[in-house]
Amino acid sequence: MFRINLNKIILLFSLTVHSVFAGSDIVKQIRDEKGSPIPHATVQAKGSPAIVVDKDGKIQTELAESESILIFALGYEPLQISWEDWIAQDIFVLKEKAGSLQEVVVAATRTDRTVEDLPLPVNVLNEKSIQETGGIRLSEILREQTGLQISGDHGTGLQMQGLDSDYILILLDGEPLIGRTAGTFDLDRISVSNIERIEILRGPSSAIYGSEAMAGVVNIITKSTEEETRLDLGLRHRSFNSWNPYADLGFSKGKWSTKLFYDYMSTEGYDLTPELIGQTQNPYQAQTIQLKINGKLHPNWDVGLFGRGYLENSTGELETSGTSGSELLNLDNSRRDFNFNPTLRFTPNSKILMTLRGMSSWFSTVADTRFNSDGGIFDFQDFNQFYHRTELQTDFQIKENQLLTLGIGHLIETVEATRYEGTNRFDAGYLFLQHQWDPGKKTNIISGLRADFHSQYGNRLSPKISGQYRLTENFSWQASVGAGFKAPDFRQLLLNFNNAAAGYYVFGSTLAQEGIEKLQNEGLIARILLDPANLGDLKAESSWALNTGFRWKVNPKFLWVGNAYRNHINDLIETAPIAQLVTGQNAFSYFNISQVITQGIETDLSYQATGNLQLSVGYAFLDTQDAEVLDRIDAGELFKRDAQNRTRRVVRSDYGGLFNRSQHSGNIKINYQDQWTGIDFALRAIYRGKFGFADLNGNLILDDESEYAPGWVSVNLTASKTLKNGIFLEVGATNLFNVQTTFEPTNPGRVLFAGLKIPFANLIQTK
Repeated sequence: MFRINLNKIILLFSLTVHSVFAGSDIVKQIRDEKGSPIPHATVQAKGSPAIVVDKDGKIQTELAESESILIFALGYEPLQISWEDWIAQDIFVLKEKAGSLQEVVVAATRTDRTVEDLPLPVNVLNEKSIQETGGIRLSEILREQTGLQISGDHGTGLQMQGLDSDYILILLDGEPLIGRTAGTFDLDRISVSNIERIEILRGPSSAIYGSEAMAGVVNIITKSTEEETRLDLGLRHRSFNSWNPYADLGFSKGKWSTKLFYDYMSTEGYDLTPELIGQTQNPYQAQTIQLKINGKLHPNWDVGLFGRGYLENSTGELETSGTSGSELLNLDNSRRDFNFNPTLRFTPNSKILMTLRGMSSWFSTVADTRFNSDGGIFDFQDFNQFYHRTELQTDFQIKENQLLTLGIGHLIETVEATRYEGTNRFDAGYLFLQHQWDPGKKTNIISGLRADFHSQYGNRLSPKISGQYRLTENFSWQASVGAGFKAPDFRQLLLNFNNAAAGYYVFGSTLAQEGIEKLQNEGLIARILLDPANLGDLKAESSWALNTGFRWKVNPKFLWVGNAYRNHINDLIETAPIAQLVTGQNAFSYFNISQVITQGIETDLSYQATGNLQLSVGYAFLDTQDAEVLDRIDAGELFKRDAQNRTRRVVRSDYGGLFNRSQHSGNIKINYQDQWTGIDFALRAIYRGKFGFADLNGNLILDDESEYAPGWVSVNLTASKTLKNGIFLEVGATNLFNVQTTFEPTNPGRVLFAGLKIPFANLIQTK
């Protein structure tokens, strides 16, 4: 981050000097192919310092006469022109680069690096990529990405490299989001209407983060503003009477900028089992409000303030069949999520950048279930979580090609909840050291070490190292390896949670048997999937991971990216459904798997066929296995019943690995812009292969065809257009062929949508 900031300071200084001495009123503008200005593009006359254009893409500085002028900007192909062309023209157009190698990534190292300069498996979704999905929640964006799978694992959760949401760190503007009441971070809590880009880092390749980032990091970057005043109003409507109005206000004056965002979501939900009382997804209303302030206190001091609030309320019905007969239950559930993150940056000299971060989060849920007949309490649960972290990071530019990052931090987390005795609290301290070194033009190396000191988990060291070598200008190879440690927390042991909005239950391992017996007595269990008596006590995990892959820009139109990985985890804490409810939802719990291996490959190919047609293909292969199970199979200790109800030994070819993982997944995407109407079409086919959903024959492993849920293909289509006055219109559908399955409760079937966004600042300027 520091090296790039230093370059910007030098460039801005050069611009100031030129402005003072040139005294010229020459105005040139840099634009993209759609006619929009490119802020902060760089113009350089050969043999002279580079000059940065302003926020409107304009340059008013007279250049020294030169034989050639170079114009370049992040994400665009550089443009080299003659001095005569520079004098003769006032507008210069840059073309977007194929692929996303020039996208800036923050999550990987906490410093600004382009994808091209990172020796890590990472990709960036820009605003256009987000818009073309038509999604209004984060889950809808991520489900279309290669190697990422969305699962109804007690909430709308994410899988990466065969690992569950527990191992994926979700960041909002670089700060972690909390609220994993059942281990899964519910992606539907995040609106995407004000997201600028999403960074996806795969594998435990950075020493900056702890055990929650073993599978990877998803960093959500929200929009900032550089315009004096801008107001965007938007409205989206979709199936199931879902409405999503939002407002995004930004204004900037002098050295300060402010961004205020409000989002409202209301839906009637959907039902995959209409023959039963109670919906798969209950009706809910959610509001998000977000404030982002950035400013400069002094030439050496920058400050940032970020605040976010999320409120959700849901209602529903459920039928219970207890000893006294069938009775109707009314469900009332609420969630609250508040974040406050101040940041202070100090640049004492040209080689040091110090960043002090604070982060405070409050998350709470209340689930109130009452008898419809008399309003008496059937069940009441609350959950309150507080998280605070203070961190100091120092970046020191040792040499031009070496950046050293040191960090120290402390965090506090407390939880109060129904059936928890008193307040559960843990404190943790940590140190991290990271060294970024570019020993030559062809080589990048990032090494690091993180030390964690935890009041409950104990102490641990986690080393990481990654490297990249450019065989040619267009082909680079990356490899990274990292270690990790994770211990069970109190929720995995003691949680007793019911989400009324989605209708699922989660029990800690020590309460699973008691919880399932209670649901059985109330007539809410359709069938047992895993015997809770066999779950056992939870143990701590240890792990290591390897990633290796390549980026190959075959030609200016064709980009190929691939990555292979292997994760080895001892005593993996697995989350899986142990019973299916009568509504089609599940009850979940936790248990250890002694030696787990997840390995696979992920690859993406993108081809710019013509100026208005882009094709891309993604494929992911995943292999998961429990090494202990394979040993028992080889020893002839595991048995199953065949179709004729005969008992026989399980063989390796029967074994399907871990539950709820698809071995094959992929996507095909076609993006086309009609040259006559200016309409952008985005057609996507998203495939998820079959996956194991339950142990039906009672031997605790996935080994029979009846234990698999079928795979499916979701065909999605979006048509969008931006009018000359800036108004954005979209219509489309996801899951066009209405593929449904009760094994995936987050898939509601066909969803139609329409939306518009009105940028009032642009409308005012065009009048």
